Amino acid sequence: LEALLVAGWAFTNANGNTVDFYTGAGMLTMMLSVGFYATLFTGDMVFAGQYKFGTMKNEVSFGIPRSRIYLGKLLAETILALLACVVMLGFYLALCWIFRLTAALPLWLGCQALSCLCFFLFKSDIAATFACVGVVIVVPTALDLFSLLFEGPVGTVLRQIYNLWPTTLLEQAPQVVGDSSLLLTALAVGAVWLVGFTALGLWRFSRREIH
Repeated sequence: LEALLVAGWAFTNANGNTVDFYTGAGMLTMMLSVGFYATLFTGDMVFAGQYKFGTMKNEVSFGIPRSRIYLGKLLAETILALLACVVMLGFYLALCWIFRLTAALPLWLGCQALSCLCFFLFKSDIAATFACVGVVIVVPTALDLFSLLFEGPVGTVLRQIYNLWPTTLLEQAPQVVGDSSLLLTALAVGAVWLVGFTALGLWRFSRREIH
């Protein structure tokens, strides 16, 4: 049922609506009353029809105090209910979050290729770190600024490049659950970064003298 609900978010977004991660997660507060009915399942699982199968008399005849029998089952039901709650909530949030992770993964792989390139290009680890951070953070900030300063075709091109930068795409990821166009764009950009920086790194490393 949780998977069906999240699939509904993806379906409605694919048809022009907008349900972001926070809205999807917020629906949990409207479903909390389900927990009242779920106690019937956990109670039945732990009690296991002991009156029906006549197993309760075995515990009593064995000499176990009735208070221990009762409180033991209550404790077992409570632990089971809490575990089930964690699993169900985690599963639902993971399904809502998976779309953001799906968009983030190819972008992350592209940045990993950039990081590898920087450490192979620079002899200093500090220089490599600053170069990688500069490309990931400083460059899109500069693109955003210059796209506002320059009007006409130049500003338009800079804005388009900024919109396709991994950090920009990642900021958009939680806005829409199941946005196929965003996922495809993130996949394409991540692939370009991964292949491009890997090819550049291989070319530079093959021509570099190692001392």
